[in-house]
Amino acid sequence: MVLQRLRTLVSRAIQLVALTVVMSGTASANDNALLQATIEMDRQYIPAMIYIGQGDRESASDAMMKFSQQWSSFVTTFAVNSDDPEWQHFLDIASGMVSEAFIDVQQGDLESAEKQLAAVTVTLHGLRERNGISYYVDELNAYKPYMDAMIEVADNKTGKRFTKAQIKTLQKNWAQVWPRWEAIRHHVSRAKFDQQLFGFTDDRFVELKQAVAQEQMALNNMREALRGGSHQDMADAAIGLEAGFMRTYRAFGDMPFE
Repeated sequence: MVLQRLRTLVSRAIQLVALTVVMSGTASANDNALLQATIEMDRQYIPAMIYIGQGDRESASDAMMKFSQQWSSFVTTFAVNSDDPEWQHFLDIASGMVSEAFIDVQQGDLESAEKQLAAVTVTLHGLRERNGISYYVDELNAYKPYMDAMIEVADNKTGKRFTKAQIKTLQKNWAQVWPRWEAIRHHVSRAKFDQQLFGFTDDRFVELKQAVAQEQMALNNMREALRGGSHQDMADAAIGLEAGFMRTYRAFGDMPFE
């Protein structure tokens, strides 16, 4: 009963902040303003996800508090500037997930919080996609499940060899990660990345380029392992994909470089 009441209070608090700003007469913004709101939201969302994934409860709690506050602003901006009749419905669903994640973090259930926040990303990605809003971080979000699937196979290898089914899973997901990261890399290397829009300093932009290059090198290792390496080479290469990706992803959060 107390937990349910707390969840309700958190959800109502988020909605109240959004309603207050709407009632103050916020004008409709263009897609660029909506994109900027997304960028600002992700600056707080990404630290929350990373600290939760690391099992750092104290840092996760602080990051989740900041994200929840930013989420209120984000919801407001999108709620008053979309012609999509389903937008508010799915945004309300995402708000419920944010509220659940907030409570989960306070209770120390970081695994549940991570699932809730991951579902928020999926929901928002789908909304942007159906409304034709292109967002660079969505390319990272779309890449990650295929990378994770390869890492999971490597983690589950028993003995010295993969099963035939595991090899097929590696190959199937490899067919997705390579072209997707090529698009991500080209977006940065061919001066298509809007440094000003994302608020990147020159140092942070250099960090992003280096992170993308690190992941590209890891993918090259994976390609060579699949072509002629041992099963252990394939496992090591798959596990090695995580570092470069996380370094790239981290660059979009309000976090120091590692």
